[in-house]
Amino acid sequence: MSQTDQAAAALDFALDPQALGDGLFEKLDALRAAGPIFWSEQNRAWIVTGHEEVLAGFYGKLPLSANRLPHLAVGHIPEPLRYERFPNLMEAPKAWLLNMDDPEHQRIRRLVQKAFSRPVVESLRPDVRRYVEEALDRAAGIDGAFDFVAEVARLIPGRMILKVLGLGDELIGRLHHWSILLNSVGNINVPLERLEEIDGALVEMRQLFEPEYEKRRQAPCGDFLSALVTATEDGDQLSNDEMFGICVITLIAGHDTTANTIALGVAALAREPGAADEIRARPDMVANAVMELQRKVMMSTLMSRVVAEDFEWAGHQLRAGDFVLLAQGAANRDPAIFPEPDRIDLDRRQTQNLVFAPGLHHCIGHLLAKMVLGEFFPEYLRRFDAELVDKSLLFGPTISFRGLDRMQVRLKKRPAG
Repeated sequence: MSQTDQAAAALDFALDPQALGDGLFEKLDALRAAGPIFWSEQNRAWIVTGHEEVLAGFYGKLPLSANRLPHLAVGHIPEPLRYERFPNLMEAPKAWLLNMDDPEHQRIRRLVQKAFSRPVVESLRPDVRRYVEEALDRAAGIDGAFDFVAEVARLIPGRMILKVLGLGDELIGRLHHWSILLNSVGNINVPLERLEEIDGALVEMRQLFEPEYEKRRQAPCGDFLSALVTATEDGDQLSNDEMFGICVITLIAGHDTTANTIALGVAALAREPGAADEIRARPDMVANAVMELQRKVMMSTLMSRVVAEDFEWAGHQLRAGDFVLLAQGAANRDPAIFPEPDRIDLDRRQTQNLVFAPGLHHCIGHLLAKMVLGEFFPEYLRRFDAELVDKSLLFGPTISFRGLDRMQVRLKKRPAG
């Protein structure tokens, strides 16, 4: 093995969020320091860590296709068995917006963007404010340590996304289960048992949603599903499969990612009480603080793409069919753009923050996520200081949007006023 190969092997690592925890920061920083594009033998993919390069990947300047799910997840399953064993998993992602290329991507996006408009988001704000207050009231009544993820972080976006989808709070438990399963579709070589669970969850969710479409066709009521059912563009409308795809992506983007950001943000502020005090003292900077917290905690870790045709990129020859991992979490730590990336800096400009994947697939629900986080953090910080019981955080298995399985905290009430 040459010295170059030895150096690459020393830098390579398996993308296992549970094993790595926050050690992922150091690993990705080392890759970027060696070069912005790295071939990982362990993951059989190109890992892109430089800010300029990740941005180019997002903006469609390169022959990179978003049509890659669930191929990463089932890569270890022989092709003839994939449709036979997992027919729903193999079909459903074809209608997921984040898995589409243009022109189909733009067609679907035009039809659904009104369902994610600012007026729709603002109509949900009073409910979200109530969910935040009720969750924090409940937390205030707990003596001693408790699991903040289960009692607060999952509950607020869970109730919000069920409201958006026209469903009741009794599905909170199922919602979290579905979200964990569907987030793992973006992982590499998902275990067989988990693939079977995902396939079953898609059947269960479809059976739940399809009657709701028909109800809205008969009597639109101004909610999110009604907006999907009635969306038209030059006579074009969404099919049931396409509406189901939007509901699945709304669930993933609206629930688990927001819950992860709440939990990881609370952990970061517990570790850096000075930053918490600064946010309290500068209420005019809440929007910037939310973006900076998201950058800091690296919940949005990476987005995968597949090479559509051979091309050369920064001295590397990429081949059609290769997988590319655009690591926006690493790009958001690129010191050329974000000096002292480990520091929470409320004055840091956020125009280069890649947490919502700017470009062709810019997160269509970004206004909703910002609204929920903007309601949560000021109210949480007004009421509490937090102590982490376990200094090391327990991460779940999802790599694209990493988050915590649980987090034991003790809350200390702050003086009123």
